[in-house]
Amino acid sequence: MPRSLKKGPFLDLHLLKKVEKAVESGDKNQLKLGPVVQ
Repeated sequence: MPRSLKKGPFLDLHLLKKVEKAVESGDKNQLKLGPVVQ
């Protein structure tokens, strides 16, 4: 079931920190976020 547009995207804080760190360093490699559970 998709997330409601009203609620906005889900961003966990530890994932946001990883993204910010990659942007600051200019890293173009794909982030490894662990297994995807559905």
